[in-house]
Amino acid sequence: MYRDNSLIPTEALRLAMLGFLAEGPRRYADLAATVRRFASRMAGPSLDLLAPSLELLRFEGLVVPLDGESMEDNPSLRLTPDGEKALNDLLTANMRPTVNDLNKLVVALKLRFLHLLDREDRLTQIEMLEDLYRTERARLVDLRTNDEEATADGFLAAWLDQEIAQVDSRLAWCQGILARA
Repeated sequence: MYRDNSLIPTEALRLAMLGFLAEGPRRYADLAATVRRFASRMAGPSLDLLAPSLELLRFEGLVVPLDGESMEDNPSLRLTPDGEKALNDLLTANMRPTVNDLNKLVVALKLRFLHLLDREDRLTQIEMLEDLYRTERARLVDLRTNDEEATADGFLAAWLDQEIAQVDSRLAWCQGILARA
């Protein structure tokens, strides 16, 4: 993890692997393909997003095969209690602003597997996401109102207005979830 207790790229992919397994056993090859597909669709192809080996998760005691002797046998895998704890730790880690594809991937993964947390932890994660969007909005508004480049001719101001509107929509979405909770 980074110093602020947010996920590094390999931990984001570990979250994906453990999260998909928390929903039920999966074959090794299917799990690897699902994680690769989800990550590349969210963040695009990236060398930063090379998945840690599923064999490493097995070695660490986070997953166990239900059949087969080695990963070459394409066994069905399931989480262990240690794997469930590791998943919970990853799901409750801090989030960074969504200004890059990795952070968007982390947010998407957390939202994808949020149902695996208890109610209190789910609400904490939504509140954390809301705070993240408030910070992002403040940064964008500051740039929009105080930067010469944002007020000059061109399309930067219009683009910033669009970004601010998207953040406002995300804030409203978070607030709606919290109001219903």
